[in-house]
Amino acid sequence: MRRIEGLTATGIGHLHGGRWGAVRTGLAMLHSREAVVAGREGMVERAGSRPPGAEPLERALFAALYGDMGPRELAERPRVREAIGDVRRDLVRRGLVRPRWRRVLVPLALAVVPPLMLARLIDVIGASIGLAASVVLVGAACWFLPRRTVAGARALRQLRSLHPAPAGPGGTPATLGTAVALYGAQALLATMPVFARNSGLLDGGRWSVIHSDSSLRSSSAT
Repeated sequence: MRRIEGLTATGIGHLHGGRWGAVRTGLAMLHSREAVVAGREGMVERAGSRPPGAEPLERALFAALYGDMGPRELAERPRVREAIGDVRRDLVRRGLVRPRWRRVLVPLALAVVPPLMLARLIDVIGASIGLAASVVLVGAACWFLPRRTVAGARALRQLRSLHPAPAGPGGTPATLGTAVALYGAQALLATMPVFARNSGLLDGGRWSVIHSDSSLRSSSAT
């Protein structure tokens, strides 16, 4: 329990659903605070001043929201990306998610370098031993690929046991945010179905500008 003490709702959202999970949680909380409403179809817009007591990612989302904008487009704003990075670094510090470099470099080192060395020693150790060792090393490499650590997966289970899925609307911004963080679309449709459908929280929404980066355009369609 020590790892999840003080964990924010947007932090839980990132733990469960990555960057998009954190952003969706933050926007749901802003809507529950009556600070954000659905704009044009698939977009969100401000509905007032920045609410007091908002989490850092909520404040970044609100500050970066000009006019109406799709949720995934809003997630690409520099100050929002920076705030998401702060959320992720807190999860790394708690040992709940792995650093990006560890998910890339460690599996690469385990899956490529040792098998190459074993291939050179195949005449000495034998083919069967070399194959078995390669399989073990590849399996060890796969251990580091998931974003969440074992402690992170355990923390999610603990949080779900403490916070059952919501059956309907109602609750404080914190409780609603935690529900959305843990249960995603299921919680959105139970607590704020109209906003969820009209604002693009279920599918990422529409883009208000044309981006030259095709990876950003494709993310809105996922």
